[in-house]
Amino acid sequence: MPVKNVQALAANAAELTEEAIKRYIRPARADDVAVAAHGDDSSQSIPVIDLEGVRYIWTWTCNRIEWPIKQEILSAIYCTTEILQFFSKEPITYNTYNLQVKNHGIPDTVLENMRNNLEHFFRLRLDEKNRFGRLPGDLQGYGQAFVESEHQTLDWCDRLYLVTQPPHDREMRPCPTTPVSFRESIESYSSELMRVAGSLMAIIARNLGVDLLRDTYVSQALRMTYYPACPMAHDKVLGISPHSDISMLTLVWELNMVGGLQIKRQDAWVPVKPHPKALVVNVGDFLEILTNGKYQSIEHRVTVNPRKERMSISAFHLPKFDMSVGPLSEIVGAELKKYKTLRVDEVAKVVFSIRLDGKKTKDYAMLSV
Repeated sequence: MPVKNVQALAANAAELTEEAIKRYIRPARADDVAVAAHGDDSSQSIPVIDLEGVRYIWTWTCNRIEWPIKQEILSAIYCTTEILQFFSKEPITYNTYNLQVKNHGIPDTVLENMRNNLEHFFRLRLDEKNRFGRLPGDLQGYGQAFVESEHQTLDWCDRLYLVTQPPHDREMRPCPTTPVSFRESIESYSSELMRVAGSLMAIIARNLGVDLLRDTYVSQALRMTYYPACPMAHDKVLGISPHSDISMLTLVWELNMVGGLQIKRQDAWVPVKPHPKALVVNVGDFLEILTNGKYQSIEHRVTVNPRKERMSISAFHLPKFDMSVGPLSEIVGAELKKYKTLRVDEVAKVVFSIRLDGKKTKDYAMLSV
């Protein structure tokens, strides 16, 4: 459902009263959990992993992964404690998988061009941005998403959502032409992220002893999000409601280094401290389903800063929409199968038609025991 533009609403500081933003104020819930206290073990932010050299370990040849990497590099990866927390087959204490990666090989020029173009776009007049607005029934374009009720509490953000890979799935209408270099920067950034995601998926496949991508050349969508500051009610609104991603892997770039992302760990919200030039890596629901729960998707949310705007780009890497996805037989073996086999487009239709709230995809795919 169409809603007012949050950036325009936040720009009128004199009118920014609780009454004016009542649709964004969140009522207290019995199942609310606390933010992890400073110094608590659960408050330690997610590890930052150096991928220097790892980015050369994979190539695509007929949708297969090849391994021209030296064994000593693989051994170094597996011997790193933080890497094992993410890439291990064994469950870890907090039972979720989330990290940041640096030295991922994306050129500085690609990042700078993407940052400059996105900042330029979000600073355009509203009528110019609305030229690329979402149409009824379409997820792509500029505006809000996941609004299915007039009584729903809204997220404090505006989004530009685009399907970017594979190229034949792109729609040009919602992709901005202002600034003029926007589409070129999207093309470069999207291609680099496909390479990084491929490297990470290859490590996961190698660690599990399976070819996770044997039939799943991933598609990609970018969600570029603007979170205005909210000086008078930042602790009563959320930038994005708690949820897990439908993806296999999500790569998040916090491009202006303003924090707000929090992950749910041990019944507490743990703030993720932005790291210069690093990407946050979140396991998504489809990877949890594919691995029968060996990798578990991360529930997360975004809080709002009282003084500074926040901008981020989330890149969702998914199986092809016409595929059916379920636990891999090589992984399940003699174990109990925990998830149904479902078509990707069927799951997406359910997820995109409801409001964000927890791990809905996993719940939808879970088998009754």
